[in-house]
Amino acid sequence: MRVNVKKFLEQAGVKEPFYPGKRLVHKMRQTGEYKSHCVVFDWRNPDQIRIEIKAGLSGRDLEPDALKYYPVSFQSPTYVNIDVVNDNALALIQGGVVDDEDEEGAQGSSGKGGGGKSPKKKKGLMADMASAFGEAIEGKVPELGKIKEMVVLGKEIAGEAYGQVMDLLAHQIDHMKISATDMLAKASNLVTRYTPPSFMQPTGDEQATYKYDRTKNADIGLKQTLG
Repeated sequence: MRVNVKKFLEQAGVKEPFYPGKRLVHKMRQTGEYKSHCVVFDWRNPDQIRIEIKAGLSGRDLEPDALKYYPVSFQSPTYVNIDVVNDNALALIQGGVVDDEDEEGAQGSSGKGGGGKSPKKKKGLMADMASAFGEAIEGKVPELGKIKEMVVLGKEIAGEAYGQVMDLLAHQIDHMKISATDMLAKASNLVTRYTPPSFMQPTGDEQATYKYDRTKNADIGLKQTLG
């Protein structure tokens, strides 16, 4: 399942700048002791973005002696790892993708005879890439990402539920309160048909209809025993 990270942050109400090398701690202060928590957006690895829910407001892992006072839902790991799609650099260039002709010019100019392409196009491509890098430093958020792993309360979530959980997570961040138990319940619901939120793009058949198999499911958990 692909995700538009920029739109996700907009829907979540996160206005702080976020770019490669950045680690952003989005604090969620709550009334009452040991209830405040935060969402950590970590892009220090240029190839992957990690969104993680943590107890407290520091964004750091708490020592067990301190963590034990927080609700159980904050004691188990809850996070999403998003791989940054390789064509993001091209997508940043003037808001679009580089034309095939320009790309060939950049590659062909190093070959024998330059491939008939002038160095001018290659120079223009480098300038565009430099401009794109400048936009990233200013806080340009990737619009293309693919969810690699999702864990809620220590349980790995199946790919079919990524859209539901990300939609709820954005809503919770926007309302400044995370409920990991609600996220897990959302993932556990049996959904026959589902329409992903606007920032998600299905990569498989997330619209497939669930088929009930009487032979396989009728006797789940029910075994006859001798009287």
